Amino acid sequence: MRIRLIAMFIMICLFPYTVYANGLEWDKLDQISDEALQLTKNDRLQEAKQLLEYFEKQFALFREDIHSMDVIYVLTATHEEALRAVTASSVPTEQRINQLTQFRLAVDAVHSKHQPLWKEMKYAVMSAFDKMKQAMEQEDEQSFQQAFHQFLQRYELIEPSVKINADREQVQRVSAHISLLEAPAFRQLHATERMKELRQMEEDLQVLFADGKKETTLPSLWWVMTSIGGMIIMTLTYVGWRKYRGEKEGKMVRDKQ
Repeated sequence: MRIRLIAMFIMICLFPYTVYANGLEWDKLDQISDEALQLTKNDRLQEAKQLLEYFEKQFALFREDIHSMDVIYVLTATHEEALRAVTASSVPTEQRINQLTQFRLAVDAVHSKHQPLWKEMKYAVMSAFDKMKQAMEQEDEQSFQQAFHQFLQRYELIEPSVKINADREQVQRVSAHISLLEAPAFRQLHATERMKELRQMEEDLQVLFADGKKETTLPSLWWVMTSIGGMIIMTLTYVGWRKYRGEKEGKMVRDKQ
């Protein structure tokens, strides 16, 4: 009986109920978001709309099991934008596809913790950033602004996903860099200071795209497994000691008789 209780405790600690959000249901939602994107690319907007509405109903079934309000907010916001994009005829085709891509990446970010799709956008984002650096080195303000606009378009595609499963402090650092570059005061800085800011921003972007989640997750998992393993050993030792003590006391009683 004790062994069964211990086994149940291990399952609860290692695989809590909230993991349900990363199980078969998320496989289904992940597939729905991908199909909605493909339909939108093929201009089959009515079918894409129906899939997005179906997603909303399925998501509502276990929304309460997701304990992160940030995740719920990001998924709700990107879903609403995606639904609006396929519903309103006035939305340009490129913007419509971008909205569905943003939603698709956000769903995947919840589903894929260590290898999310948004990290595959690294080359697209960093190539735009390289153009910014080149324009800055050549002191070409017009080319810099064009490259910066391109960078913002690409980064905005992954920003909701980044907020889901990237390090929060690192996300804030990148956001701070972007805010500085958007500010009119940035243009007033000396060229040396502007390049210094871009180099620091490049470092922070590289860290953002780096695969650091696995390194931070595994130690805590090993700690849980080690702790539970220690509890099992202690419990079995205690049970064995009780049994040995009981047998010894019984022998002493029989000897006295």
